[in-house]
Amino acid sequence: MLQQQVQDQNQTSTSFLSIPRYSFSLLNPSVYYYNVAPGNNSKLIIATIQKRKNWQESDNYLLHFQWNMNDNYFRYTTLSQSKIQIVNHLPNHRELTMKCNLIKNLKQFCQSNKRYVWDITPLSFTIDLYAKEKDLDKVLKEFTPIYEQFKPSNNKKNPINLPFKSNNQYIQPKMHRSFLDEENNYIWILKPNEFNRGRGISFFRTIEELKILLKKFTQGTSEYQFSQGQIKSSSFVIQKYIQRPFLLDGRKFDIRLWVLVTHKFDIYIFNQGYARLSSEMFDLTQLDAFIHLTNNAVQKHSKNYGFFEQGNQISYSELDYYTNGEFTKSVLPKIKSIIVFSWMTIQHTFKKIKYSFEIFGYDFMLDENLKPWLIEINTNPCLEESSPLLKELIPKMIDHAFKIVIDPLFTKIQEPTDWDHLLQL
Repeated sequence: MLQQQVQDQNQTSTSFLSIPRYSFSLLNPSVYYYNVAPGNNSKLIIATIQKRKNWQESDNYLLHFQWNMNDNYFRYTTLSQSKIQIVNHLPNHRELTMKCNLIKNLKQFCQSNKRYVWDITPLSFTIDLYAKEKDLDKVLKEFTPIYEQFKPSNNKKNPINLPFKSNNQYIQPKMHRSFLDEENNYIWILKPNEFNRGRGISFFRTIEELKILLKKFTQGTSEYQFSQGQIKSSSFVIQKYIQRPFLLDGRKFDIRLWVLVTHKFDIYIFNQGYARLSSEMFDLTQLDAFIHLTNNAVQKHSKNYGFFEQGNQISYSELDYYTNGEFTKSVLPKIKSIIVFSWMTIQHTFKKIKYSFEIFGYDFMLDENLKPWLIEINTNPCLEESSPLLKELIPKMIDHAFKIVIDPLFTKIQEPTDWDHLLQL
């Protein structure tokens, strides 16, 4: 599912260092220098680059390769155009990895290309409280009538017909059946725009509950029901909750896929990913993080974490088992097409800087009919090896990514990888 502030692991990060253009002449020309900032399993990145010949760590400057959790304060213009200098973030990635920008770009592209945006991602609204926090009714003037239109009492009757604007038909609010509720379990999600790993995500059923949440966020509110930490936010995405998800043994899950994008806009998808499961049985009557948020950063605090499967994670082959082979046969191709589509939305505005690249974490959910929904796109996806499955997948994913974006530049060696090339934009 672009963030100056969005990272899957954004707690401990250091800024990129400016690159002095004279630095190459001062050091051993037969050695390649790297710097890896701490956080998000940085030891794995170091171990992966050290497997390669003639690489040496540099504490002072980015010379050949820099890996960091974010690119705050980094100036891409300092990258040399005559020497090979690589960073692990793409300029403008926030156009996809910030929740509000993702929705904006999807809507604009869909409207121009005659495709219904709410067939790709859940019905969403962006709100900004920076100058309007004292007048929530005005802030919510776009959302409130849609909320009223689709609430259960109206679903049982004739739905409210909002004024239809033909020029906006492809972004006109509409609700897929998987999001509707005919009982009294009407659920929407409030997501702070600046955070990942489930931080700050809240659920509400009424407009009054939403207003209370928004006021709390302007003052500082708890990250999770089990955390003493507090976060503040003034920018949010309101998104409709999938009320009829496909369940695995009665529990909710989402799918994490890795996507690699090079500075040439070559787009790859790693041929293995994983499903992240909740620790509690699905229950719409309870607004519990352990039921509804599948992020490992949340689930690891549950008393049932790891009870059903190690790390609450399962492989593609297990997803195939649960779906009678339909995940690989029909779901995955649809997911790949949405990934390509997401990059088409920003291809004309995206900056290409040698030799930057990025690994993104795409999150999808399946509804009861196995239709995939794009939830969000993450920069700096979690690399923690929190299960035997991830101990197998993540090191291979990183190593094979380096075979694409690093090795050919320095050793001229190109090897086969488990990254599947989707296309070049």
